[in-house]
Amino acid sequence: MPDEFIDEYTFALDQLSVALQNSYEKMRVAPLSRTNLDYSRIVLGRLRAFYCAQDKLKCFLNKRVAQAGSDFFVETILFSLKLFNDTENLNLQIASERAIEKKRNAIRPDISLWREDNLVAVIECKTQLGWLRHNWGNHIVKREQQVKAVFPEATIFWLVMTSCNWSGFGDDSRVGNTLFCLLREVWPTQISREFEPTILETPLEKLLQQVEGL
Repeated sequence: MPDEFIDEYTFALDQLSVALQNSYEKMRVAPLSRTNLDYSRIVLGRLRAFYCAQDKLKCFLNKRVAQAGSDFFVETILFSLKLFNDTENLNLQIASERAIEKKRNAIRPDISLWREDNLVAVIECKTQLGWLRHNWGNHIVKREQQVKAVFPEATIFWLVMTSCNWSGFGDDSRVGNTLFCLLREVWPTQISREFEPTILETPLEKLLQQVEGL
């Protein structure tokens, strides 16, 4: 056995952050088209790649449970928002898990949008709401009350990855304004490599439009 060997997996992990930054810079120079649903296209592609990779790792390593995708979903939306903020010159500060007030056990939203020290909006990201299929409305109301007790003018958005395992938001009047569900009864492993807009329940561009108007 040679004294040195190359671990390809380690090399791939080392390149992840580099690839992320390179992708960002290229997309920032040649801005994505909202009309063509380019932001949704990027998100779907990354979700498919992540979830399919985790399924393959689970099978190869004989794991019972694949790595959860909740953090990756937040990171993917965070990337899109940061890119949109920069290309559209919205001058927002975008953060993840930032406490909304300086005290112990303060709320730390998945994503928060700020202007200086003023909280403009919160985006809570959920992979699905199956665990709250009968009580998601009360959960949303409670969270909104907690945020508005500190920042009364803040807008609270909810972005769910897929309507799998629950009945969706139905005909709630807030859909497309503050409530968004990305995929229509499709799990990321079922996404095709070719972009298919028909699997979108609500394109990410709808949320970006709301953010632009803040």
